[in-house]
Amino acid sequence: MRILESKQIGRLLRRKAARLTEAEAVVRPILDAVRTRGDRALLEYARRFDKLARTSVRVPVRELAAARKKLAPEFIRAVDIAGANIRAFAARQMPREWSHQSAGMRLGQIVRPLDTLAAYIPSGRYPLPSTLLMTAIPAQVAGVGTVCVATPRPVAEVLGAAAILGVDHVFEMGGAQAIAAFA
Repeated sequence: MRILESKQIGRLLRRKAARLTEAEAVVRPILDAVRTRGDRALLEYARRFDKLARTSVRVPVRELAAARKKLAPEFIRAVDIAGANIRAFAARQMPREWSHQSAGMRLGQIVRPLDTLAAYIPSGRYPLPSTLLMTAIPAQVAGVGTVCVATPRPVAEVLGAAAILGVDHVFEMGGAQAIAAFA
């Protein structure tokens, strides 16, 4: 933005605001439908937008294991190496609990992980198993009890990587309906 003149910045911001308003108009009915009709609405949208063929958005653990078996050894090795690196880095980033008493005051920080993390992992035409690693592993290192993954039109690399990481709450769903379901 530093290279734009002020009137150019104004036009850019107005365009962005108009696009956001358009996106909200499309997404709002989806969010409302999932909020009011729950899984029925979620399944309708998953079938319509993501071409869901199963009766549930939940991907069975046996399917994750089967996808893991289809992965090339080089891919598994890459996931293992990247996973170890991400795990080591996440461990170094962990905040530490501490407490201190001074002059009648007790100061401190308590660190507690979330109970559940919901991650959106792109799949389909442009699968990103790296996003799975970069979201699930730091959560695991932090001690998050349940890692849930939404991935539309999942591919073996994403499902297999989930199996490698021990992430078994995988849901075949995408878009606003997936975010609404997680919320």
